[in-house]
Amino acid sequence: MKRMIVATATLLGTLGIAAAPAPTANKGATCPCDSGKSLYLVIDLSGGTNAVSYPVSHLDAMPKDGWTDEYKTSKLVLRRIDPGTFTMGCTIDEAGYNGGEAVPHKVTVTNRFYIGVFEVTQKQYELVTGTTPSSYKGDMRPVEDISWNTIRGDSPEFNWPASNRVDETSFIGVLRAKTGIKTFDLPTEARWEYACRAGTTNALNNGKELTNCRSGTDPQADEVGRYYFNRGDGKKKNSKTNAHEKVGSYKPNAWGLYDMHGNVWEWCLDWYQGRGSFDSKPRTDPVGPRWGSGRVLRGGSWSGGATDCRSASRTGISPTGRHNNYGFRLSCSAGE
Repeated sequence: MKRMIVATATLLGTLGIAAAPAPTANKGATCPCDSGKSLYLVIDLSGGTNAVSYPVSHLDAMPKDGWTDEYKTSKLVLRRIDPGTFTMGCTIDEAGYNGGEAVPHKVTVTNRFYIGVFEVTQKQYELVTGTTPSSYKGDMRPVEDISWNTIRGDSPEFNWPASNRVDETSFIGVLRAKTGIKTFDLPTEARWEYACRAGTTNALNNGKELTNCRSGTDPQADEVGRYYFNRGDGKKKNSKTNAHEKVGSYKPNAWGLYDMHGNVWEWCLDWYQGRGSFDSKPRTDPVGPRWGSGRVLRGGSWSGGATDCRSASRTGISPTGRHNNYGFRLSCSAGE
């Protein structure tokens, strides 16, 4: 995948410019009918674009039949993540290290939040916006070929972290209006990695390290995500392409989140900053730099190797960038 080396944000760290504080607009907002006690948040999108509102419900456990197809098409399901502290980034001797990862540092997440059990699918995106931008079609496959600006809005007034406002006509804007959940958004990079790791400290959230980096394929990564060298694993028997896979096709992490490794790169809120802008100082609820030229993508994709799919792997792309391996998952506050 062609990558843009984002220099602007890296320069910020060199100049000693600190990350911006969390936008005050995020504080005090809660999910309707819930104080963050339920394990799962469910949004019913079945009414489509004509719906006046999208009903919100809560579950204390996974349904006995598991996450059936409706949770990948007409319903969105998010999982509550509780506060905690973890080590973000990786050392230079981690197998697969490529130079862009954060210097290892402690990050404390002080508030509960919800994050998507799955990446947003093409059907879910269509029900909210009425459009289907993806290059490789499939209702339960991740929506892709979509930019950060398209998801949130491309006006300067929608410039996180200065503001958490979004375009009312964007996917996030419509979802906020029709659910009443004003904190719906992309996850911050720190929250994304915290959720991805789910308590692990290894390269992969199954608790394993990569063992075969040079060839691009690695058996340790095969069980947790779709990447270039395992596209022929037989999971797409009825598909004409070996690109991304239906969400939830691989093993979830310990917190029940799927496809945090591979399938599509996932947009995060933060402006990108290179490794040189990080240090080992602990941080609390970081929201990234004040400005930059690229937004963060995490998780790797179907078009890259296993090294791209590690928990610490990251890159930065212009917020206008679109590609058939860029997608996203949702997040929102939980009883803050």
